[in-house]
Amino acid sequence: LKSSIRERGQKEPVEVYVGPGGRYQLKKGWRRFTALSQLHSETGEDVFATIIARIEPGEGDRISRYVDMVEENVVREDLTFAEMAQVAITAAQDDEIEEVDPAELVNRLYGALHKTKRSYIRNFVFLLTALGDGLKWPKAVARNLGVEVARALNTADQADALRARLQECATPEDQGGVLVRFVASQKSSGGTVTSS
Repeated sequence: LKSSIRERGQKEPVEVYVGPGGRYQLKKGWRRFTALSQLHSETGEDVFATIIARIEPGEGDRISRYVDMVEENVVREDLTFAEMAQVAITAAQDDEIEEVDPAELVNRLYGALHKTKRSYIRNFVFLLTALGDGLKWPKAVARNLGVEVARALNTADQADALRARLQECATPEDQGGVLVRFVASQKSSGGTVTSS
C-alpha cells in the first residue's frame, strides 16, 4: 500500500466523523492513514502530510463507532491478535464508553469472529495488560505463544519478573526467546499451561 501511494498517490478517501469537541475521528481507512503517516515521517514530503477524507454526518453512540471501525479495518485485514486486543484496550479506556473491561468488550467488538478467535483476543488483552510496555514488539508474538504465556501468568510477581526480563530484549527474536523460556519454565515447574 505504501508503495502504491508513493507512486500513484491516495486513490480512495478515508472516512471520518466529528467526535467530541469537534475533533475528527477515523472510521474507515486505518491502513491508508497509517501508510500516509509513515510516508510523511520517512520522506518529510508535504504531499504525504494531508489525507483525502469523506466526512460522515450524523450522530452515533461511541461503541457503535468502534464496532464500525473494527468491521472495516480489523476483521477484513490480516491483523495480529495483539493489534485486535489493543483495539479493545483502547476502547475500554475511552471515557465515552461505559464498559471499562477490555476483555468484556471483545465480544461486542468482534462479534463477527468465531468464539475461539475471540478467546485468543481475550488472552492477548490479558497479556498486553499484564506486561504493558515490557512487551516491546507485541505484533511479533505468535498466536500460540501469546496464548500459552497468558495462561501461564498466574501471579503479579510472575508478570513483574517477566516484564523485567522483556525490558532487556533488544530484538523481537530476543523477546520471543524470553517468552518461550517462560512457558517452558512454567511447564517444568508443574504450572498449568494449555496450548491451543
